[in-house]
Amino acid sequence: MPREKKQRLKRRADGYFVCRYKDQWFYSLDEGECLELRKEYKRLEKQSGSTIPTVSEYGEKWIIRAYPEVSPYSMNQLKIHLHKLTDLYGDLPITSVRASQIKSVYSSKYIGLSNSYIRAGKNLFCSMFDAAVSDGYLRFNPAREKSARPHRGTEGSHRQITPEERTWIETLCTDHRVWPAVMAMLYSGIRPQEMKALKIDRDVDFEAETITLHESAHREGYNHYVLTEKGKTPQAMRTIPLFPPLKSALEGRKGYIITCKNGSQITVNSWKRAWESYVVCMETAINGCRKRWYGRTREHLALIESGASLPPWRPFTVVPYDLRHSFCCMCRDAAVELKTCIRWMGHKDAKMILKVYDEASDNRSEKEAERLKKTLFRSGNGSIENFKSSETVDK
Repeated sequence: MPREKKQRLKRRADGYFVCRYKDQWFYSLDEGECLELRKEYKRLEKQSGSTIPTVSEYGEKWIIRAYPEVSPYSMNQLKIHLHKLTDLYGDLPITSVRASQIKSVYSSKYIGLSNSYIRAGKNLFCSMFDAAVSDGYLRFNPAREKSARPHRGTEGSHRQITPEERTWIETLCTDHRVWPAVMAMLYSGIRPQEMKALKIDRDVDFEAETITLHESAHREGYNHYVLTEKGKTPQAMRTIPLFPPLKSALEGRKGYIITCKNGSQITVNSWKRAWESYVVCMETAINGCRKRWYGRTREHLALIESGASLPPWRPFTVVPYDLRHSFCCMCRDAAVELKTCIRWMGHKDAKMILKVYDEASDNRSEKEAERLKKTLFRSGNGSIENFKSSETVDK
């Protein structure tokens, strides 16, 4: 009987050992573990009678099976996380994935991203490899190993716009094609993807002063949006009051609130370019010149010659989600009931509002302080109304 040929290992420049069986490759930093991976693959192949799926093959089937009823937007977000894994290890057998490889996905694909985004990726990987364990491909979940824990990301950057920024938005660049969309996000709290599907003559009732959302735009592929009746949450298709500033901004307009320059449906790239153009328009209006001419205009050169200092450049740093964030903060500052705020924002419960959107502004803090003073303290000597004297308390 011929002796089995000894498997040869190669060591790559990054320190990993590599060996091969049929069309499958196995990687490990340890020489013995690399051979064990190959041996385990052969055992499972013999046991199952079929070829072990790769990470890509298993992941593409699992994600459809695990999330059958999610919206197209949510499925697209899930697939983005899955592709971060498959870009690096998609050709690797599902049985060969180790904690060090999960860690390398975080180290190369999630640097500089937010904490919540990294947690979403971790949850997906943990769920996927839990299923692989249940299916018998793995003995343990590599994504749940201590050595596979992701790094801590940045905190969320969405913020409430300042009163000055709000004035700028209402009064400057009102002829820009993005301005109605900006006003809609600021004074109705709709999401950017909901805004891109908003049709004024269909969704806006000027007599009843309401906005009723019927569709949401979900990204499909590299550059296109698909309109669907499914929103980010089951409560996304909702009715919101049409407040006076937004009513004035939308009156006399028809069709979709934002389109390409040629009037066709907005695309991913055209929206990015439109927003960049709006930011440039705002900064030009705020500062009196474009940024490339700052310090080079006649007025600026005259100031420099006279020995005066130039006024500081004021950037316009608002992003679309800041507008939704600001709407929720304005509602809470105005003491809008929490359940009503949940309905207007299209959330399923109060968790997201209280954790992310319900920012305690200085204005609200001042109002609450005044309310507490009126409720508890006398205006004369500052004593507390409903408290007994210190002598009674001592007794």
